Amino acid sequence: MSRFPRHMRLLLLLVLACALPAGSAQAADTRYDNMATAVVQEDQGRAFDFAWDLSRQRGGAVRHVNSAEARASCVGCQATAIAFQVVLAWGSPNPVVPQNLAVAINDGCTDCLAAAHARQFVRVLDAPVKITGAGRAALADVREDLRALEERDLPVGELYQAVEQQESRIRAVLNHELVLKSDSSAEPEVLDRELLQAGDIG
Repeated sequence: MSRFPRHMRLLLLLVLACALPAGSAQAADTRYDNMATAVVQEDQGRAFDFAWDLSRQRGGAVRHVNSAEARASCVGCQATAIAFQVVLAWGSPNPVVPQNLAVAINDGCTDCLAAAHARQFVRVLDAPVKITGAGRAALADVREDLRALEERDLPVGELYQAVEQQESRIRAVLNHELVLKSDSSAEPEVLDRELLQAGDIG
């Protein structure tokens, strides 16, 4: 017979479950999360967040999450969240289950605006590729143009059109500026995403 009462045993199990290491099956894998979150609760306030991610990987699971969430609860305020994510995968990745989420909520607002734009581009390829110099320059320009939307303070319709324009530019890069990478023997399963984000994406 156990020396612990039943309710104490349940509590102990709960504590042990919460203490599982990050690498355990129960822990959520957030390595591939790209999230923009803008929350404003101050009258006449402005909140803007932009998230950008470009990653390549060989094999494994494609579980990348791209999320934009904007919440406004105030008077005459504006919350804008924009998230763009590009994923290039090859080597028979499995499963391929990316998620793209956009949530905009006005809660108890008067004359306020919450706008969330999430764009995710996932390409599953037969062989490793690299992005041409022209493509890298175009992606860097797209990233800066999206970041600059914070200063432009566009009306909702114009903001949507600006985001759509940048989406078209990324699609053009993915359609025309990817070339086969001849030597893939030294490629790690998941490449350094920090280098990729910094623009070293050859």
